[in-house]
Amino acid sequence: MSYSSDVKYLSFLIKHHKERLKDEFWTDFHDFLKDEIRQSEKQLYLIKEQELCQKLNSTQTTNSISTFLSISQS
Repeated sequence: MSYSSDVKYLSFLIKHHKERLKDEFWTDFHDFLKDEIRQSEKQLYLIKEQELCQKLNSTQTTNSISTFLSISQS
């Protein structure tokens, strides 16, 4: 799966499980659903963190090149 599809799927799953928590039919599964929500949120957080790190690394590389070029031109 790609980054955006992972994020969409996990976001959907979290929302879906939270809706189930409100439904009395799922009362016996509350502990399971809460655990699934926590796991999905953790996974989502890690994916977003990884994407952010990649963007920062890319930005730092670009900034380093820009700094190098501006020093070289001086």
